[in-house]
Amino acid sequence: MPKTPKWMADAFEALFSGSYHPVQVTYTEMLTKTFKKVRFEGDLSKIKKHFSAGNIIEFRVSDTQFRHYTPSYFNQEKGVCEVLFYVHNQGVGSKWVEQLKVGDNYKLIGPGGKTALRTDVDFHFIFGDETSLGLMECLTREIPENYYCLAELDDKNLNIADELDFEIETCKKSTINKAQYAIEKTKEFLNNYQGNKENIAFYLTGNAKSIANLRNTLTKLGINQKTQIQTEPYWVEGKQGL
Repeated sequence: MPKTPKWMADAFEALFSGSYHPVQVTYTEMLTKTFKKVRFEGDLSKIKKHFSAGNIIEFRVSDTQFRHYTPSYFNQEKGVCEVLFYVHNQGVGSKWVEQLKVGDNYKLIGPGGKTALRTDVDFHFIFGDETSLGLMECLTREIPENYYCLAELDDKNLNIADELDFEIETCKKSTINKAQYAIEKTKEFLNNYQGNKENIAFYLTGNAKSIANLRNTLTKLGINQKTQIQTEPYWVEGKQGL
């Protein structure tokens, strides 16, 4: 629900008030010029759905606009949710993130989404871009080893790797053949992997076209699309608010 008329957004909030959870911004930090970490705190005890690493939440960022985000940390018992935002200076969502400050009050919606941590596998392959770093942090909190994070980043954002608390490999983005360099890294990873490739869970997020190209490559390499690959596009060129 990225955009909706104000009257409808107000009606949703009134009708489904149990799904809107009041939170307050208690901490913000600019890790780099383009990445902002924000902590929200509030009473999350009424959330009915169990949060699984990889799930998304939602905020109403204006009278008519909603945006989905993936928490980098979520603890329902403590009433804490942290998000690592990518501040790209484009669109309503980014402007909302820029102005977030301690003391601001909002309503958290969710959690939801189809991506969730697999607990029945030997290894986790996590792919994405700037919009996926929160997901990577959240997943790797639960799996401190046996994972490989691969992020395709713009040149100006490569320095974020030094600010993160988990291991990550980066590569440049390809504007013509989406995920070209990520595909090369993926092939190298699979060639060097010594375990059973059937016991790897793949999480593909970020740009929709990059996801599609990497998924197609993985299936050609023998990875089972139905049982091993989870995909969740966060954005695509020319469209706002996935």
